[in-house]
Amino acid sequence: MKFLLSVVLLTAISLSLSAQKSACSKFKNGKFKNTYNGHTAVIVRSDAYQTEYIINQKDSLKMVFNVKWVDDCSYTLTPTQQTLAQYTKIPKNALITVKMSNVTDSSYTETSTSNFVAKTIVSEMIRVR
Repeated sequence: MKFLLSVVLLTAISLSLSAQKSACSKFKNGKFKNTYNGHTAVIVRSDAYQTEYIINQKDSLKMVFNVKWVDDCSYTLTPTQQTLAQYTKIPKNALITVKMSNVTDSSYTETSTSNFVAKTIVSEMIRVR
């Protein structure tokens, strides 16, 4: 009986994780909005590129990144040469890792870390279109 219960629980957990991963794939492309620390960002992601427009009170910034999908719910971002030339404070070997969780029909929570800042950023990404 314990064995049967264990199999049922493992199957349920596996199906739940599989559904979460397939739900993430719908966010591989699109336009998203994110607010963090008083700044609003509009993110446009398509295929292998992500463009971020960060809007603040003074002006807006535009950064372009190469996207590499690790799995359905996580990816890495590396700045393009154009972005590195424009923003010289970004290290040339910069790597940002993003993990998706709490996926809904129109949003997900992202947890971002990098190899150049010891800070983890957690925010909600909302699909704009």
